[in-house]
Amino acid sequence: MTRRTLLLLLRHGETDRNAEGRSQGRDDPPLNERGRRQAAEAAEAIAPLAPVAVYSSDASRARDTAAAVASACGLEVRVDPRLAELDHGELDGLTGDELRARYPELLEQWRGPGGPSLVLPGGESMEQAHLRMVAAATEIGDRHGGGSAVVVSHNLALRTLACEALGAPLTAARRLRIDLCSLTIVELRPGQPWAVVALNRGSELAGRR
Repeated sequence: MTRRTLLLLLRHGETDRNAEGRSQGRDDPPLNERGRRQAAEAAEAIAPLAPVAVYSSDASRARDTAAAVASACGLEVRVDPRLAELDHGELDGLTGDELRARYPELLEQWRGPGGPSLVLPGGESMEQAHLRMVAAATEIGDRHGGGSAVVVSHNLALRTLACEALGAPLTAARRLRIDLCSLTIVELRPGQPWAVVALNRGSELAGRR
């Protein structure tokens, strides 16, 4: 990368799982009506930023959000499976109460200093998700130096990129908030650390909720 690149990190719109407060990793529920509206509003707000590319994880909730943005920008969606959410494994689909009841010790470990290295049962660790997310983001930055690219991904996955840009440990991900269809902007600069330009831009981005 010879010139700086802006990555427009967009979390997908709402699904019924989000509305119900259920864990949502590699399971693939679609956007609900509110989620489709959020995607359309985000697309309207992002189009004036003139991105040169739109990338998405392979989950339908991300791809459909990305499709709305790509259509508004006259672009096509490029799918990259590395942009997927942290694999929740056996925790997928559980509510917070169910998680606490079934995996109390696991949750304590997750919240502790070793949380980022904890491999979820049947899933992956935050450290593993971080490595693939950084690799994908770096390649996108190299590919589009001097421009901006939209990256549609997921809550915990995007938090790992925000930690990378802030120079913060992954334990700090628990202190970050990435709302549905919010925009976080990260600048990739040649030979320098990444920089956070904006974090969790939500209601002021889409304008209507």
